[in-house]
Amino acid sequence: MGQINRAKENNNKINMKKSLITTAVLSSFFISSTGYTQEQNDETTEIEVVTVNAQKRVQNILKVPVTVGTISESLIKESGSVLLSEVDKFIPGFDFSDSNMTQAGITMRGISSPNISIGGDPSTATFYDDVYMPRAAQNVLFSDMERIEVLKGPQGTLFGRNAAMGVVNMVPKSPRDENEGFVKTTFGTDNLQKLEGMANISLSDDVYLRANILDVSQDGVVKNVAAPEWNANHKIWDLGEQNHSAARIALLWNISDATKFQLAYDWDDLEQGPPMAVGVSEYAYNQGKTPFSSKAENDVRHGIEARDMYGVTAKLTHEFNQQWSMKYVVAYRDWETENRQDEDGTADPTRYFDTSNNEDSDIFYNELQLNYVSDNINAVAGFSYSKEKVKQTTELNMTTDTAARLVTGEVNNFIKGGVAEELAAMLGGTTDAHAAAAFGPGVTFSGAVDSLYTLSGFPMTHIWDPNEWSGALNALGFANDIMAAIGMAGMPLTADVVSLTGDVTYDVVAMQLGFPEIFGPSFSGQFWEETVNNTGDFTNWGIFADVDYQINDKWNVIAGLRYSKDKKEFSWFIPQNSFTAQRPGVGNLVFPQVDLEASDEWDKVTGRLVTSYQLDDNQMFFASYSTGYKSGGFDSLAPSQFSFAPEDTTNLEFGYKAVLGGNFIANVSAYYLELDNLQRSVDSKAPGSSQAIPTIINEDREIKGIEADLRWKISNALTLGMVTEIRSTDNFSPDFYNGEGDLVAAKTSSSKAAKNYTFTFNWMPELGSGHTNLHVDYVFRENTNRDLPGLESYKLAVNEYFEDEELLNARLSWADESDTYEIGLWGKNLLDNRYMLSMGGLTADVLGTPHGRINRGLEAGVDFKYSF
Repeated sequence: MGQINRAKENNNKINMKKSLITTAVLSSFFISSTGYTQEQNDETTEIEVVTVNAQKRVQNILKVPVTVGTISESLIKESGSVLLSEVDKFIPGFDFSDSNMTQAGITMRGISSPNISIGGDPSTATFYDDVYMPRAAQNVLFSDMERIEVLKGPQGTLFGRNAAMGVVNMVPKSPRDENEGFVKTTFGTDNLQKLEGMANISLSDDVYLRANILDVSQDGVVKNVAAPEWNANHKIWDLGEQNHSAARIALLWNISDATKFQLAYDWDDLEQGPPMAVGVSEYAYNQGKTPFSSKAENDVRHGIEARDMYGVTAKLTHEFNQQWSMKYVVAYRDWETENRQDEDGTADPTRYFDTSNNEDSDIFYNELQLNYVSDNINAVAGFSYSKEKVKQTTELNMTTDTAARLVTGEVNNFIKGGVAEELAAMLGGTTDAHAAAAFGPGVTFSGAVDSLYTLSGFPMTHIWDPNEWSGALNALGFANDIMAAIGMAGMPLTADVVSLTGDVTYDVVAMQLGFPEIFGPSFSGQFWEETVNNTGDFTNWGIFADVDYQINDKWNVIAGLRYSKDKKEFSWFIPQNSFTAQRPGVGNLVFPQVDLEASDEWDKVTGRLVTSYQLDDNQMFFASYSTGYKSGGFDSLAPSQFSFAPEDTTNLEFGYKAVLGGNFIANVSAYYLELDNLQRSVDSKAPGSSQAIPTIINEDREIKGIEADLRWKISNALTLGMVTEIRSTDNFSPDFYNGEGDLVAAKTSSSKAAKNYTFTFNWMPELGSGHTNLHVDYVFRENTNRDLPGLESYKLAVNEYFEDEELLNARLSWADESDTYEIGLWGKNLLDNRYMLSMGGLTADVLGTPHGRINRGLEAGVDFKYSF
């Protein structure tokens, strides 16, 4: 095994060197090619430059002194993308994980804070149609999207709380003065089916209507062959099965030349397979030896991931004169989610464990924005207010067979404690010196306890095993009393006696020890449920001002401030478990009963100071100092009167933006970021706990990185692109218990420089008939999982969890001269590489059942579009 690991390390070093060389050569190639492109004016056209709203103003992206990336409508189409997780590869420093659609997580410059707790918030804010989107509402389908903007670094001034690491701004298309539409269908691997349609109608000279719909479905990655009796009348989803629909209708009224009003309604419906749990334990399908097998066993009862969501947004814009204008946005969004997933990755009923997070939330959001423009001032100011009400029930479900296995662990601990007491009495103390004096040099007291405990036949694996239970009864001293009670005094208590007497021996021990959680096998096959019920009432408001002052034709300075205030009222109610109806007095095994309320509030002034210098009309340098803020909150699974601290970020950034020769775009930045009190969610099994649960810890990070977005339009037909980042992180973590119950000591660690890059190739040859386009992108992401503090042994045992990621995707399309008809052939993951994308282990320590999530293999298909 050591030789294999060393070989893998050497191979990783070779791949890393190749990656660095490739990145350096291609970067040099792009940069050195600009001189060549300037000589091709008669063969090339100028590259398109996008306008964005990154600073609450409509601006040329290359004039904005902020590191911002965009995903255009055409790139969304050519890459066949419908979710943020499919376009993150085109933005350096940005990653979006949708392994859990209703608990998706944005990672910005290596910082991620996805969390099932409704008492917390993400570190990167998401906006859709100018409206803030909380946790479970973030992951929406790209139905008729204009563009996506990704702002890196703290954006606390203009976007407020929860923009400590950046902002993702999704901009859907608005109605316009045209009659147009399209219908598009897509078919592909694993029975992929997409149906998309849009219609834009001019109802009058001043009123326009736009409606669109998108439906996506696809079979699973892995066939689920589990068929438990409790799912006899319920759909059994395959792992990775998808079913997602969205629609939107918007009405735009041009009240006058200066005033516009838009009202939009969007709807989103998700009902698909729960997050996949590919078992990698000996109890999983094929003993967990084949994580990329075509089959797996997930026996989760009524497993599903679902979300029913709608939103209403109204926007009023008005131009008072050539200098002053305003925009007012008011919105209401409501959603309900259910996320019932397998936590053991097996079909073993004695190791069954599932969780479900059921949320019912709504948010009211409004913002008023005033803009002022003069010869040398471009200013924006305003306020925002939001009110969010949340309810969440977190369920923990297990079979009584599994509950008895957890109780077995408690009994083992009780017996081991008894062994330690008897040994201490015999030795006259509990020190290592006492043990060495009795058993010889080098023997410790804990070692002696372990030896005697093991020699006595412990630990037990399950109290319902007659052989193990009969041994425990003899060790506990109950054997003689039990045999006398059943009329067999003087006879030995054996496994046969345990089997013949059913629950009797268990009930006797439960009564004698005052431990009603010890129960017999007659209760097998029932379910044990524990719940955590949370409610929250969250209020946020802020006031901001941001002024861009032009000192001269080349030099601008921007200064901005925002005051944000958050208040959160939160509650926990944990009742007695459901099994008490069958066995009165049984206490909870995981969540202690509690009824608690708490509240806290935070406020923060964030700001930015930016300066930019135009070398000429096509080149700009900028430097910025900015701060960001993410509100504090409460851990929904850990009741406490005390909140966790808010996150604070400070960022220093330098950037260069240019259009060289009219056909080469360079967007390069370097940054240093400090993050205090990162709210990180870890699987933690604290002492005395029978089960690991997600828990919030606070860490500090220092991040240094370089990002580059380069595009070169070689000719009218050919465009090349590259985005890349190199990032290193220093991590300061506190003491915490990992998912296996091991204490991870506080430490400072440094991760190696992470390299990620994407190369794009777009070729539009003139073939004499219609329009042909070939899009290719190649993605490389370096794996840094080994740098995570507190890695559990079950993760270290799965090599696929530590492999770098390489993906090759392509689409070849043809449209007629009028763009009425279009057909496309596409492929994703053309190299057919397979990866373990994430791993979970709530049950890894107690039940020995870790699991993971894998990617799809090669996908291919065809799409058809008719425009009218």
